[in-house]
Amino acid sequence: MDNHALDVLEYDKVVHMLVERTSFPLGEERAAGLSPTHDMGVIEEELARVTELRDLLDDGVSLSLDGARDVREALRRAGTGGASLSAETLVDVAQTVGVVERAAGFLSAHAERCPRLSRLSGDLTACRELSRSILSAIDLETFEVRDRASKELGRIRRSIARARSRLDEKLQSILRAETAAGTVQESEIHIRNGRHVLPVRKESRGKVKGLVHDQSGSGATLFVEPLAAVELNNELSRLEAAEREEIERILRELTGLVSERVPELELSLAALGELDFERAKATLSRDLSAVRPDLNVEGRLSLRGGRHPVLVASRGGGSVVPLSVEIGTGGTTLVVSGPNAGGKTVALKTVGLLTLMAQSGMHIPADPDTELSVFENVFADIGDEQSIEHDLSTFSSHLSVIREILSAADERTLVLIDEMGAGTDPDEGASLAIAILESLCDRRAVTMATTHLGAIKSHVHDREGMVNGSMAFDPETLEPTFRFVPDVPGASHALSIAESMGLPDAVLDRARELRDSDSAVIDGLLADLSERESKLADTLGDAETHEERARLLALDYEERLRGVRDERRLMRGRALAEAREILEHAQSLVEETVKELRERDAARSAIKDARSKLARERADVVRELSEQEPKPLDEGEPLSQFVTGMRVRVLSLGREGELLSGPDGRGRVRVRARGRTVEVDAGDLRSPAPDAKSRESHAPRVTINVTANESFSTELHLRGMAADEAGDAIERFVSAAVVHGISTLRIVHGKGTGALRERTHQVLRGLPSVKSFRLGRWGEGDTGVTVVELL
Repeated sequence: MDNHALDVLEYDKVVHMLVERTSFPLGEERAAGLSPTHDMGVIEEELARVTELRDLLDDGVSLSLDGARDVREALRRAGTGGASLSAETLVDVAQTVGVVERAAGFLSAHAERCPRLSRLSGDLTACRELSRSILSAIDLETFEVRDRASKELGRIRRSIARARSRLDEKLQSILRAETAAGTVQESEIHIRNGRHVLPVRKESRGKVKGLVHDQSGSGATLFVEPLAAVELNNELSRLEAAEREEIERILRELTGLVSERVPELELSLAALGELDFERAKATLSRDLSAVRPDLNVEGRLSLRGGRHPVLVASRGGGSVVPLSVEIGTGGTTLVVSGPNAGGKTVALKTVGLLTLMAQSGMHIPADPDTELSVFENVFADIGDEQSIEHDLSTFSSHLSVIREILSAADERTLVLIDEMGAGTDPDEGASLAIAILESLCDRRAVTMATTHLGAIKSHVHDREGMVNGSMAFDPETLEPTFRFVPDVPGASHALSIAESMGLPDAVLDRARELRDSDSAVIDGLLADLSERESKLADTLGDAETHEERARLLALDYEERLRGVRDERRLMRGRALAEAREILEHAQSLVEETVKELRERDAARSAIKDARSKLARERADVVRELSEQEPKPLDEGEPLSQFVTGMRVRVLSLGREGELLSGPDGRGRVRVRARGRTVEVDAGDLRSPAPDAKSRESHAPRVTINVTANESFSTELHLRGMAADEAGDAIERFVSAAVVHGISTLRIVHGKGTGALRERTHQVLRGLPSVKSFRLGRWGEGDTGVTVVELL
């Protein structure tokens, strides 16, 4: 990958963000050495690993590598043979082994969700016995070798304790006597050169028999080992030397255990580093609200809602205007124009940096439907390349970069060029820029460039394989919106921006006088076109919002309808069960009666007649019960003939209406039902049911009046209705209001006992289209009215 492109696209800042999220030196090194690749298999594997860990993070499951140490140097020394590692270094090895065991357990526990990451578990060897041996011999906090590390060490330390006690008793006895004699500076025992000594005054040197080991800085105090304590000091020194030798032997023995496991430990360290690296990428993905992009190798780039990662990290995702752009579908070359400081350069860098991130196996801050291409190389000419050291002007420096690009660009290359044609005569600069773009387009290199020159915009419009685009500008605020507009070239708005920056009016007026009239007209047309496109985008956004609202309402009512049908089936089932229970009870009663008749010697003919009558009665009851069970609705056959003005039944609406037109080229027909015209599929129509009118005349309904001009009454009166009837009325009323785009409604339920008011509020709480509701204020109907606000 071109190093110059990595520099100007600020790839190092993303690497730095990744390094900050590592916790283990080997993971940090792995992150610091990250670079893009064009190997699709490697990229997909890395992205899959990050996705696995990101999914766990989103579920609150995290992998901790706390306690792991970089013990590579210790392993190297242990592997040479004969070396002895320090107690602290051995504890580092033991703790790292513990982290290895914990990481292996983590991967094993989540093997199903992390199949790719779990492959690293083969390199994670849990040397549990090694860790146990080290930590049983060395204290984890003080790094001191424990008494129980060996029997010999325990014996030596017990002897040291006894020898020190005898020495201390002897010296204390001498110290008391010398203190009384006034020959010592203080009543305290000191240690010099490993020997226990007394602080004797210089002038009393001859009064205390012993060996002088040291003196104070002033020379007033001599540190004397009394002759009576020499042998005791010698015994203590011999024991302490034996202790040191035994500790050294134990450390060599533990080092030998480490040396036996060096290969496994080195593999485990590398695997821990890889895990830490992948965890850092998953953490960065979460922090940037990033996603895994789809990839291709055809040079097709479809960025949706892309955000520059550095801006997201510094400002937060909500304040960064997302970029949506396509290259490689309508053309391989995209030229972006528009106002200064309007986001053109940021758009270039966003496309380039997100491509580099994806090819580094990283998630990118964008929408989930983003698709990027994998390129063998990425070139970028962005920013001021002036070099005083090499005697290059800004224009010359740009040309040197362009020369390198043209020497290597092909269909597997992404090229990003900022401010094409700038830095020299506009006519010559435009001509040179057009020639460069044509050369790149002919090679099918995926190219994104920015410019202010009208000649370039015009040429791109007429050239196959090239498309224009622009960054939008708000003519009312005289500020850029940082929103990308496809297929439309943009004006630079230099004079508008100069005006907003406070340049003198006289200068601005003179600039407008000097400006070429044709250029002014073209820029005016571009500005008008951009404004129209912006309004169209806003309208489209509103339409999508209303469509989503209607979809949610439809889902809500479908769910309610299913609930009503389920309840009806449940009630009928209960009724049938009760009826059958009554029938069985009657049968039992009759059998008891027959038994009594037999006991009383009744005539066989009488018994037979009774049984026959009972059978007839049972058959009648069963027939009546079966007639009460729900029967499937007969939808009928689709219409085969369509005559304008005929009555039809629309299945999806459950309504009848008048056919206004036959099927068009898309198989759609227009029907007028309940005062509104709708367009439906021809297959949705049936002949009207024979008894439809009689059913409609008897069905309870609520009428919401719509006049001839389809004006909508925003007030509903419920007084006099039952609670269930009022609930249906409210639901129909709110649904109709949503269709008409009404935002505020009044429901008149009266004061009375408050039952209708409570029913009204209960229904409103369950409607997803209701934003809020409140009782009327003084002058609005007080507590007899509820005012409703819709979404």
